[in-house]
Amino acid sequence: MSKPRTVRAFTLVELLVVIAIIGMLVAMLLPAVQAARESARRSDCVNRLKQLALAFHNYENAKKEFPLSYMNPDQAKNNWAPFVLPFLEEQNLITGYDLMTDWWREPNRSIVAIRLPIVTCPSTPQPDRMQDKPETNPPNKTGACGDYFTPAGVHLDINLALTNAQFLPSADLRGAIHWYDDTNKRNRAADITDGLSNTIMLAECGGREDVYRGRERFPVVYTGAVPIRARGGAWATTDNPYAIGQRLPWKAAFGPIPGPVAINNSNEWGHCFYSFHSGGANFTFADASVRFLAEEMDLYALALLTTRAGNEIAESGR
Repeated sequence: MSKPRTVRAFTLVELLVVIAIIGMLVAMLLPAVQAARESARRSDCVNRLKQLALAFHNYENAKKEFPLSYMNPDQAKNNWAPFVLPFLEEQNLITGYDLMTDWWREPNRSIVAIRLPIVTCPSTPQPDRMQDKPETNPPNKTGACGDYFTPAGVHLDINLALTNAQFLPSADLRGAIHWYDDTNKRNRAADITDGLSNTIMLAECGGREDVYRGRERFPVVYTGAVPIRARGGAWATTDNPYAIGQRLPWKAAFGPIPGPVAINNSNEWGHCFYSFHSGGANFTFADASVRFLAEEMDLYALALLTTRAGNEIAESGR
């Protein structure tokens, strides 16, 4: 008689050990996959900012000046984007845009409702955001949101956050792409006396109109007991640009912005810079280069890079 054949099988303990090992490997692999994806998104963000920078320079080559952050409001309320887009690959989109009409009124209204990937950071968690701010006199200020803006300069309130230096009230704190006023009817390359490679032209302020304080999201609330808004979401709004260094919320009921005035502390209008990249944000300089600046960067050095004619040169980036 032949001996009975013994069939070897996993015991329950062995099966649990194998499952535990697979779980550990997956747990180790997922962060690496996520890091690789974020690295790709950050590179894509750099590419989009680079394309915008080249469009700014194409505009400057044609007009002999850079666009304004926003034009003379006595003529119409529009920011830099409708002026720059024709010098990119968005000529078909912008055809029919009336620069002498406010951005939220027709025919512009229908155009601004279109989401533009070129002004949207790939890392933004909600790329299809739409600003729909109610107005006393209709229509609402409605438009698809973007994540990039033109820093108009530095606000003197920044002195309240500075510990190692102060800006004098007489200092020229205007940015490379400043808005229209009596002292700034044109933005010329010659006005950037700190040097094109030392002056920020475009930067990230992602997630608007929702408010982000740190990494906590507060969805936009236009009306109610506690209105919440990171103003400036729509890509054509004149609320897009601002001077950095302030700590005021849109409405006082929401309370002042907590934390330091620093990169990635808050995306609220007038505060600082904000991105969804870990450790810092992407910045386009006036020479069309794009650099990543760290969250812990010294605020005074960051402010120096934001002004165009402070007669200082700051070393930065990584």
